[in-house]
Amino acid sequence: MTRWREYFLTLLAAVLFALVVRTYMVTAYKVPTGSMQPALKAGDFIFSSRISYGIQIPFAQKKIDTAFPTRGDLVVFSYSNQPDVNYVKRVVGLPGDRVQIRQGRLILNEEPFTYEKLPLDKTDNPNSEMFDVFEEKYKDSSWRVIFQKQDKDKDFGPIVVPPGEVFLLGDNRDASDDSRYWGTVPASQVLGKVVLIWLSLDWQKKWGGNRYPSVRWSRVFSPVH
Repeated sequence: MTRWREYFLTLLAAVLFALVVRTYMVTAYKVPTGSMQPALKAGDFIFSSRISYGIQIPFAQKKIDTAFPTRGDLVVFSYSNQPDVNYVKRVVGLPGDRVQIRQGRLILNEEPFTYEKLPLDKTDNPNSEMFDVFEEKYKDSSWRVIFQKQDKDKDFGPIVVPPGEVFLLGDNRDASDDSRYWGTVPASQVLGKVVLIWLSLDWQKKWGGNRYPSVRWSRVFSPVH
Protein backbone atom coordinates (compact mmCIF):
# COMPACT_ATOMS: atom_id res chain seq x y z
CA MET A 1 0.00 0.00 0.00
CA THR A 2 2.87 2.37 0.78
CA ARG A 3 4.33 1.85 -2.71
CA TRP A 4 0.99 2.68 -4.39
CA ARG A 5 0.66 5.73 -2.18
CA GLU A 6 4.11 6.89 -3.31
CA TYR A 7 3.15 6.32 -6.95
CA PHE A 8 -0.05 8.29 -6.51
CA LEU A 9 1.67 11.20 -4.76
CA THR A 10 4.39 11.29 -7.43
CA LEU A 11 1.79 11.33 -10.22
CA LEU A 12 -0.26 13.99 -8.43
CA ALA A 13 2.83 16.18 -7.96
CA ALA A 14 3.72 15.79 -11.64
CA VAL A 15 0.20 16.76 -12.75
CA LEU A 16 0.12 19.78 -10.44
CA PHE A 17 3.55 20.88 -11.64
CA ALA A 18 2.45 20.58 -15.28
CA LEU A 19 -0.70 22.60 -14.57
CA VAL A 20 1.30 25.35 -12.86
CA VAL A 21 3.80 25.49 -15.72
CA ARG A 22 1.04 25.62 -18.34
CA THR A 23 -1.07 28.17 -16.49
CA TYR A 24 1.62 30.53 -15.23
CA MET A 25 4.84 29.94 -17.17
CA VAL A 26 4.69 28.38 -20.65
CA THR A 27 1.70 27.63 -22.88
CA ALA A 28 1.57 25.68 -26.13
CA TYR A 29 -0.45 26.80 -29.15
CA LYS A 30 -1.04 25.63 -32.71
CA VAL A 31 -0.79 28.14 -35.57
CA PRO A 32 -3.87 27.60 -37.80
CA THR A 33 -3.23 30.09 -40.64
CA GLY A 34 -0.46 31.69 -42.65
CA SER A 35 -1.12 35.26 -41.45
CA MET A 36 2.25 35.35 -39.67
CA GLN A 37 4.38 33.99 -42.52
CA PRO A 38 7.30 33.77 -42.83
CA ALA A 39 8.01 33.79 -39.07
CA LEU A 40 5.20 31.32 -38.33
CA LYS A 41 3.56 28.91 -40.75
CA ALA A 42 0.23 27.10 -40.62
CA GLY A 43 0.90 23.86 -38.79
CA ASP A 44 3.56 25.28 -36.45
CA PHE A 45 3.23 24.33 -32.80
CA ILE A 46 4.67 27.06 -30.58
CA PHE A 47 5.57 27.75 -26.98
CA SER A 48 4.63 31.11 -25.49
CA SER A 49 6.39 32.44 -22.40
CA ARG A 50 3.78 33.73 -19.94
CA ILE A 51 6.45 35.25 -17.66
CA SER A 52 8.01 37.53 -20.29
CA TYR A 53 5.67 40.38 -19.31
CA GLY A 54 5.23 39.59 -15.63
CA ILE A 55 4.83 36.72 -13.20
CA GLN A 56 1.24 35.80 -12.44
CA ILE A 57 0.57 35.20 -8.76
CA PRO A 58 -1.26 31.85 -8.53
CA PHE A 59 -5.01 32.11 -7.78
CA ALA A 60 -4.86 35.91 -8.05
CA GLN A 61 -5.35 38.51 -10.75
CA LYS A 62 -2.12 40.28 -9.89
CA LYS A 63 1.27 40.15 -11.61
CA ILE A 64 4.70 41.03 -10.24
CA ASP A 65 7.86 42.09 -12.05
CA THR A 66 5.74 43.32 -14.96
CA ALA A 67 7.23 44.43 -18.27
CA PHE A 68 5.65 46.02 -21.33
CA PRO A 69 5.87 44.31 -24.75
CA THR A 70 8.73 45.49 -26.94
CA ARG A 71 8.44 46.55 -30.56
CA GLY A 72 8.98 43.52 -32.75
CA ASP A 73 7.79 40.96 -30.21
CA LEU A 74 5.57 38.15 -31.46
CA VAL A 75 2.80 37.93 -28.88
CA VAL A 76 -0.16 35.71 -28.05
CA PHE A 77 -3.20 37.72 -26.99
CA SER A 78 -6.94 37.59 -26.59
CA TYR A 79 -9.40 40.12 -27.93
CA SER A 80 -12.34 41.56 -26.03
CA ASN A 81 -14.93 40.48 -28.62
CA GLN A 82 -13.65 36.86 -28.55
CA PRO A 83 -12.03 36.31 -25.15
CA ASP A 84 -11.84 32.53 -25.64
CA VAL A 85 -9.83 32.78 -28.89
CA ASN A 86 -6.08 33.38 -28.89
CA TYR A 87 -4.26 35.22 -31.66
CA VAL A 88 -0.61 35.72 -32.62
CA LYS A 89 0.60 39.01 -34.09
CA ARG A 90 3.67 41.26 -34.03
CA VAL A 91 3.95 44.37 -31.87
CA VAL A 92 4.60 47.35 -34.14
CA GLY A 93 3.26 50.38 -32.27
CA LEU A 94 3.71 51.26 -28.60
CA PRO A 95 1.79 53.80 -26.47
CA GLY A 96 2.08 57.28 -27.91
CA ASP A 97 3.32 56.11 -31.32
CA ARG A 98 1.72 57.67 -34.38
CA VAL A 99 1.14 54.78 -36.79
CA GLN A 100 0.44 55.24 -40.48
CA ILE A 101 0.56 52.98 -43.54
CA ARG A 102 1.03 54.51 -46.96
CA GLN A 103 0.92 52.27 -50.04
CA GLY A 104 1.44 49.30 -47.76
CA ARG A 105 4.58 50.68 -46.10
CA LEU A 106 4.74 51.59 -42.42
CA ILE A 107 5.45 55.07 -41.10
CA LEU A 108 6.02 55.46 -37.37
CA ASN A 109 6.18 58.89 -35.74
CA GLU A 110 6.66 60.44 -39.20
CA GLU A 111 9.67 58.19 -39.87
CA PRO A 112 9.23 55.60 -42.65
CA PHE A 113 10.34 52.01 -42.16
CA THR A 114 12.95 50.79 -44.63
CA TYR A 115 12.32 47.77 -46.87
CA GLU A 116 14.84 45.46 -48.52
CA LYS A 117 13.59 42.83 -50.92
CA LEU A 118 15.06 39.45 -50.02
CA PRO A 119 16.31 36.78 -52.44
CA LEU A 120 13.83 34.07 -53.37
CA ASP A 121 13.58 31.40 -50.68
CA LYS A 122 10.79 28.91 -51.30
CA THR A 123 10.69 27.97 -47.61
CA ASP A 124 9.69 31.56 -46.74
CA ASN A 125 7.65 32.56 -49.78
CA PRO A 126 4.28 30.78 -50.15
CA ASN A 127 3.99 31.73 -53.84
CA SER A 128 6.82 33.62 -55.55
CA GLU A 129 4.57 34.52 -58.50
CA MET A 130 2.19 36.42 -56.24
CA PHE A 131 4.30 37.48 -53.23
CA ASP A 132 7.62 39.10 -52.37
CA VAL A 133 9.45 38.83 -49.05
CA PHE A 134 11.05 41.93 -47.53
CA GLU A 135 13.06 42.77 -44.48
CA GLU A 136 11.13 45.49 -42.66
CA LYS A 137 13.34 47.65 -40.47
CA TYR A 138 12.83 50.48 -38.00
CA LYS A 139 15.91 51.73 -36.18
CA ASP A 140 17.43 48.66 -34.48
CA SER A 141 14.41 46.40 -35.00
CA SER A 142 13.81 44.27 -38.09
CA TRP A 143 11.77 41.26 -39.22
CA ARG A 144 10.57 39.67 -42.45
CA VAL A 145 7.21 40.47 -44.05
CA ILE A 146 5.31 39.31 -47.12
CA PHE A 147 3.51 41.55 -49.64
CA GLN A 148 1.41 40.77 -52.67
CA LYS A 149 3.00 41.90 -55.93
CA GLN A 150 -0.18 43.58 -57.17
CA ASP A 151 -0.54 47.27 -56.40
CA LYS A 152 -3.47 48.00 -54.12
CA ASP A 153 -4.83 50.84 -52.06
CA LYS A 154 -3.12 49.95 -48.78
CA ASP A 155 -3.26 53.22 -46.86
CA PHE A 156 -4.17 53.34 -43.18
CA GLY A 157 -4.27 55.95 -40.46
CA PRO A 158 -2.65 57.79 -38.99
CA ILE A 159 -3.68 56.84 -35.45
CA VAL A 160 -1.99 57.37 -32.11
CA VAL A 161 -1.66 54.28 -29.91
CA PRO A 162 -3.48 54.89 -26.59
CA PRO A 163 -1.73 54.55 -23.21
CA GLY A 164 -1.34 50.96 -22.07
CA GLU A 165 -2.09 49.49 -25.50
CA VAL A 166 -0.20 48.11 -28.51
CA PHE A 167 -0.69 48.20 -32.27
CA LEU A 168 -0.37 44.71 -33.79
CA LEU A 169 0.19 43.55 -37.36
CA GLY A 170 0.54 40.21 -39.12
CA ASP A 171 3.75 39.65 -41.07
CA ASN A 172 1.75 38.38 -44.07
CA ARG A 173 0.33 41.85 -44.53
CA ASP A 174 -2.24 41.13 -47.23
CA ALA A 175 -3.65 38.08 -45.43
CA SER A 176 -3.97 39.24 -41.84
CA ASP A 177 -6.76 40.63 -39.69
CA ASP A 178 -5.04 42.86 -37.16
CA SER A 179 -5.06 46.33 -35.59
CA ARG A 180 -5.83 47.88 -38.96
CA TYR A 181 -9.31 46.34 -38.70
CA TRP A 182 -10.12 45.90 -35.00
CA GLY A 183 -7.95 48.51 -33.33
CA THR A 184 -5.23 48.49 -30.70
CA VAL A 185 -5.08 45.87 -27.93
CA PRO A 186 -4.64 46.55 -24.19
CA ALA A 187 -1.36 45.14 -22.91
CA SER A 188 -3.35 43.44 -20.16
CA GLN A 189 -4.76 41.11 -22.85
CA VAL A 190 -1.30 40.06 -24.04
CA LEU A 191 -0.87 36.54 -22.68
CA GLY A 192 2.76 35.87 -23.54
CA LYS A 193 5.68 36.14 -25.94
CA VAL A 194 6.25 33.48 -28.61
CA VAL A 195 9.70 32.00 -28.04
CA LEU A 196 9.95 28.60 -29.75
CA ILE A 197 8.55 26.38 -32.50
CA TRP A 198 8.64 22.87 -31.05
CA LEU A 199 6.95 21.08 -33.96
CA SER A 200 5.92 21.99 -37.51
CA LEU A 201 3.56 19.92 -39.67
CA ASP A 202 3.03 20.54 -43.39
CA TRP A 203 -0.46 19.41 -44.38
CA GLN A 204 0.20 20.37 -48.00
CA LYS A 205 2.75 17.56 -48.29
CA LYS A 206 1.15 14.36 -47.10
CA TRP A 207 2.28 10.75 -47.08
CA GLY A 208 0.87 7.35 -46.05
CA GLY A 209 -1.94 7.31 -48.57
CA ASN A 210 -2.34 11.08 -48.33
CA ARG A 211 -3.36 10.76 -44.67
CA TYR A 212 -0.42 12.09 -42.67
CA PRO A 213 1.36 15.47 -42.78
CA SER A 214 5.09 15.71 -43.36
CA VAL A 215 7.32 17.28 -40.70
CA ARG A 216 9.25 20.46 -41.41
CA TRP A 217 12.34 19.21 -39.58
CA SER A 218 14.27 22.46 -40.09
CA ARG A 219 11.68 24.28 -37.96
CA VAL A 220 11.51 21.78 -35.09
CA PHE A 221 12.81 23.36 -31.85
CA SER A 222 13.74 26.58 -33.66
CA PRO A 223 13.63 30.00 -31.96
CA VAL A 224 11.15 32.61 -33.17
CA HIS A 225 12.19 36.07 -34.35
